[in-house]
Amino acid sequence: MMAPLSGKTPPALRAVLTEWPVVSAPMAETLTGASRGAVQRNLAWMEAQGLICEVTGKECFRMWRAMP
Repeated sequence: MMAPLSGKTPPALRAVLTEWPVVSAPMAETLTGASRGAVQRNLAWMEAQGLICEVTGKECFRMWRAMP
């Protein structure tokens, strides 16, 4: 599903979400080396596609997990 996305961030983010049970945007930013904006755009896209889900239910300090 992520094949049409360009750049280094999508595959790096996919690897982080496979390795860690839950991930925050700042954590993903650090682990991927991508900008906060790039991480947030990709997390939003992945969530909209049903690949990940937000597990905290908050507006700030959000955490995501990969869908099984």
